[in-house]
Amino acid sequence: MDCIVILKSIAYLDDILPLVFELKKIGIVSNPVFVATKKKQYEFIRENVVLCDGISHIGGRLTTLNAYANRYIRNLHNIFVLRKYFYKQVLTIEVHFTRSFWVSVLSVLNRKIWKGKRMGTWFHNKPHSMLHNEAMYVRTIRGNFEIMEVLARGYDAILMSHTKDQYEKLTLVRLITADAKVIQIQYTRRLNEWINYLESNGDKYLPKELRRPYVFFPLSVIGEHVEGENCISSTDKLKETLLVLKEFNNDILTVFKPHHKTDLEGVKEIIRSIGFRNYIVSYAHPLLLIKHAKFTLTYHSTSMLVEAYLSGCPTVEYAHYDSRYFAYTGGCSRYYEYVDYFIHRDKVELRDVLRKLIYEEVIHVKRDIVKLKKDFPILSNQEINDKFSEIM
Repeated sequence: MDCIVILKSIAYLDDILPLVFELKKIGIVSNPVFVATKKKQYEFIRENVVLCDGISHIGGRLTTLNAYANRYIRNLHNIFVLRKYFYKQVLTIEVHFTRSFWVSVLSVLNRKIWKGKRMGTWFHNKPHSMLHNEAMYVRTIRGNFEIMEVLARGYDAILMSHTKDQYEKLTLVRLITADAKVIQIQYTRRLNEWINYLESNGDKYLPKELRRPYVFFPLSVIGEHVEGENCISSTDKLKETLLVLKEFNNDILTVFKPHHKTDLEGVKEIIRSIGFRNYIVSYAHPLLLIKHAKFTLTYHSTSMLVEAYLSGCPTVEYAHYDSRYFAYTGGCSRYYEYVDYFIHRDKVELRDVLRKLIYEEVIHVKRDIVKLKKDFPILSNQEINDKFSEIM
């Protein structure tokens, strides 16, 4: 069966592409087409050569909807992009809350005529405690603890990281799935076929300027913060972090990895203004950059901390949380035990931690392998085949 994957950002591609690798290996899907709903997101994904080459590796291609400003040309192009719906059986995998008129119409047509299937994804590649912390982070500062209802209509199946009951209990969201079957996919970002691909091809994607030792520094938004947050802005947190890290410019390279929402020109202006040097910007896949990093440093809560922790790379989060949420966590990170060094706006402590991590020849970090396997369960090829066979 041909496959069309509808995306709204690169973050969801990191979740879905490893699963499509498995589905292609099993033989459930062929000729996958990954469709961004916005041209800007398409262009950002194109800069991430590892993901694009991964798509090509499984015989797929990347394209976009809404590529033109003119309404008539835009709609004609959208129909052309989605033309498979007219003459083939298609499995549609659609990221939740991705709205596209033409996908809605044509996928329904494909289901009626060609017996195609449509699946929605509610992936949250995080353990229970972390998913709950993320929900409470927003709800604490907004003061909204009411149960919200989310309608997932028109799907044959809903793909979820957790069970439906776990998701609803942890997020205070009631997911209405109608007649759709719920399939628990578990943790997708480290499925076997994808990891094997990265390990076999990864080194060729590392930037030529990369030299060791280096710190992996994932970027996020600047100038913005969650509504109601009574703490310094992300811009100020970035400046404070870089001002301390600058003291070690002579001894360690910094590798910045932009997020799809990062204002990179704004970040570069901050870098210039404080005289920060000895750095590079890379769009290589984060797992490849984490692999050889001496440690990972962030000025915000990010899933990259989790990926680094799983890879055995020491993790450092420089934070300044909303006081209400900080009280809720008991002074801990939003990502809980997956942060080795949590520093709540203390530049002296940050300097001490960086000095230790940069100058110690061997950094010892503890990882409970049994706990990690429990928190991040990974399905086998056969288990995925069994789950999908129930509805295909």
